[in-house]
Amino acid sequence: MKKILVAAALLLVTTVAKATTYYQLSIDQGAHHLGDVSVSFDKTGQSYIDAKFPAWRTGRYDILNLANGVRYFKATDAQGEALKWQKIDKSTWRIFLHEPTNVTLSYQVYANELGLRARHIDDTHAFIDASGFFMYSEAARNEPVSVQLEVPKGWRSVSGMNKGKNPHQFVAPNYDVLVDSPIETGINELHSFTVDNRDYELVIWGEGNYDSEKMVADLKTLVQTGHVVWDEYPYERYVFMVHATSGARGATEHLNSTIIQRHRDKFAKREDYLGFIATAAHEFIHTWNVKAYRPEGMVPYDYIAPNYTRLLWLAEGSTSYLEDHLLLRSGLMTNKGSLKTWLSVLTVTY
Repeated sequence: MKKILVAAALLLVTTVAKATTYYQLSIDQGAHHLGDVSVSFDKTGQSYIDAKFPAWRTGRYDILNLANGVRYFKATDAQGEALKWQKIDKSTWRIFLHEPTNVTLSYQVYANELGLRARHIDDTHAFIDASGFFMYSEAARNEPVSVQLEVPKGWRSVSGMNKGKNPHQFVAPNYDVLVDSPIETGINELHSFTVDNRDYELVIWGEGNYDSEKMVADLKTLVQTGHVVWDEYPYERYVFMVHATSGARGATEHLNSTIIQRHRDKFAKREDYLGFIATAAHEFIHTWNVKAYRPEGMVPYDYIAPNYTRLLWLAEGSTSYLEDHLLLRSGLMTNKGSLKTWLSVLTVTY
């Protein structure tokens, strides 16, 4: 009898653990920066669920109004019947339930904030950071997720997440991995390579004066140098995403990927190119420093309220120091170039 009860308990735990949240993003109005989203939560017996948009995103530690692009919100039950809901704060929609049921949310997102590196859609691509597109429920935050993209023919989708059953589907073990694994989909240039049995991809969106073959060669050299600081690599696959733009600038580290935005004409000159490869090194180092480990105040992430820490100076400062260290050890920067960089830093600081 005890064996039967134990088996039943294990079966129940396994069943609960396999509940999956399904996300779908459909893009057929790219020129208008619009995407249609649906979110399906597994059956719940709660009296209500709170569906939330993050108020900030990892890698950018200030409050953003990521929920302001939502319109046409509605919620339905397993039979497709409308559920009552109320927006209780700027980032939270509360959906009321009268009985246990699956819940499906649908809404439209206006995505025209490329510089925030959170959401952008046009007729050539979409950059999808989950914080700017996909609501979550705390109750389902640790459950597996699946993302299906419906995009124009000829688009290619790339992410640090694992691929699903088709080229435009991705899966992750939970929302935290999803929100730290952006997707670049659209008309892009893709290069794949392997270094020390780890897989890498370089995906570039936008025209520019870059030499992608040189970028691949130098990234190969760069990623080999991680072992001079750390004993192990915290990933089996890593994705470099590059936007060659006319406006947006900056970069953000993610779990096993990075997004780098540079002016399309700032790749060819030696000084400009060194700026690119230095940024790539900086974000690559963050894969360990801030992602594989991070200040205690940042654990776990609270996507609605700010996470506070006094160690951001250390997280970023040591990364900047190690950036030059890796560039020097790899031969991608000379001693003279490194001294020039530090001189400019000291000049600005003092």
